[in-house]
Amino acid sequence: MFNTAQQQNTTAFDEVKELKKQKLEEIRDYHQSLISNLGIPRTDFNMKMPFYDKQARYVVGIFASEFRKEKGFYFELITRDLEPADSNRTVYRIPFNSSFEEEYELNEKGSYLVPLEELRAIDAQSVAVSGTSALLEKPKQGPKPTAAYKAPAPMEDAPYGEMTIRDFYAIHTGKPVSTKNWLNELIKSTK
Repeated sequence: MFNTAQQQNTTAFDEVKELKKQKLEEIRDYHQSLISNLGIPRTDFNMKMPFYDKQARYVVGIFASEFRKEKGFYFELITRDLEPADSNRTVYRIPFNSSFEEEYELNEKGSYLVPLEELRAIDAQSVAVSGTSALLEKPKQGPKPTAAYKAPAPMEDAPYGEMTIRDFYAIHTGKPVSTKNWLNELIKSTK
């Protein structure tokens, strides 16, 4: 039988899940003409939140099924608040790739880490004219890293609300295992 705390956690989890679903539909609605012009199912268009991996690279997690989409997999980058990461609403494409397992690192969540600098932006106007996936000549500069993992200024504290379980573990064990480089450096310097 559930206790009150478990019921509250389940309710909060369901609310977050519903919010993510709503935001994804809003993003798909915004890009519906592009989705139609590409001739892809709406489910082949998603949102991805970039993050720093253990090597301090800014990456997105791409699942095996997304690499296997015949026409490629399309997405818009979002922030932690599930809002578009850049004002231009840039769309990126991951092409079909049968050798992704050798090219990219698998993380603990089951996705493959693709650095943002390897992403290719889609030229939506060219797609509208040609009906095919038109990549921009140069990889477009991705959004600037969010302040979520920015190091605090010297002699300033980081917000407690941004501490992850990994950060907590790093602090309490004295092991530099955080995804925040500044925290790892601080831990190393106190040894």
